[in-house]
Amino acid sequence: MKHGSWTMRAGGLVLSTMISLTLAGCVSSRSDVTYGPKGPAVRNETLRQVKCGRTTKGWLLGVLGEPSRAVRTSDRTEILTYEYTKTVDSDFSFFIFFDADNRRQERTIYVFELENGIVTRYWKER
Repeated sequence: MKHGSWTMRAGGLVLSTMISLTLAGCVSSRSDVTYGPKGPAVRNETLRQVKCGRTTKGWLLGVLGEPSRAVRTSDRTEILTYEYTKTVDSDFSFFIFFDADNRRQERTIYVFELENGIVTRYWKER
């Protein structure tokens, strides 16, 4: 009787190990991140360096590059807009029973208002 009980436990252990190894290869996931043409969004450390009344258009262009859009609203006032896009593609699969794809796009927009080439105010939009 003890020999049969041991054999059943060993058989159960072998069977559960085989099932676990088989299913382990059937679960997969991935996540890819891509950025728009302007690259990743400006970091907060960089934005903290912008001082209204002191930061120049030259500094913005040197640090942030060319804006996505530039609009002159008057002889002295100009709006520079920097738009950043981040796309996250995710995929999760479990054998043939479940497959989920997800695409999420995040847009971050920074707007700078300049008067006579000096930043007067700026804000972040999402």
